[in-house]
Amino acid sequence: MKSPLLSLGLALWLAPLTASAATVLFSHQGSTDPTTEGWTRNYTTTTVVGSAYDDDGTPVWKVYDPGNASGGTGLYYSATMNSTVLDTAMTSGWELSATISIPTDDPNSNIAWPTNGNTWLGIIVNESPGVRRYWGLVFGRAANGDTIVSINGYVGGASKTLAPGYYDYSMVYDPVTKLVSVYVDGELWKSDFNGLTTGTGSNSVYWGDNSAQSSAITPRSAYYESVQFTIAPEPSRLLLLGLGLLALGGRRRKK
Repeated sequence: MKSPLLSLGLALWLAPLTASAATVLFSHQGSTDPTTEGWTRNYTTTTVVGSAYDDDGTPVWKVYDPGNASGGTGLYYSATMNSTVLDTAMTSGWELSATISIPTDDPNSNIAWPTNGNTWLGIIVNESPGVRRYWGLVFGRAANGDTIVSINGYVGGASKTLAPGYYDYSMVYDPVTKLVSVYVDGELWKSDFNGLTTGTGSNSVYWGDNSAQSSAITPRSAYYESVQFTIAPEPSRLLLLGLGLLALGGRRRKK
């Protein structure tokens, strides 16, 4: 998975004005059990499962929701930040990225499902006293197998349809504007995502199945090839991120 912040951090390290490399705080890779990588497994039901999976040679962590009405809050993986780490992230800038596939043949080929919150990539933080905000991407599938990705809570709505396959998704926070830019395969999609406010709780990064349902839904899977959360080198250097991203090439693998 290509990381705009890591690539930029390397470029700046080689520059005359030396900067520290971006810091990786949390990561998941391939078919490794996320609980061995520092992620916490959160669930209130055993109906939604996570397991190692080989997707035609691509090792992934598969999250499968059978769609039961008693699905509870599903199953998601999270990593928390204390207030000191969060302050660094919010003043220096951060990036949450992942390489994800919404499969066409597992389960229920030719059946669509909406971006209703059962497949997530998100971050939630106590942004300031009394203000807790989150930014998230949610995923669905069209009947022909295309991937649908939506920016959860984007004002006016934002949804993109992609051919089947793995894509690199990234949310990058600018501490100056306090807005998030969203990229797909390194290409800018939206640059003004303000996020949504929510109730009290911990500061965390999370991914997986994160939605309750009162009635049965279409069974669904998501393949997480990688997940990564990084902090930018320096606050002032984040302003160069847009230029750095222009040099990055996206990666997509159709299956």
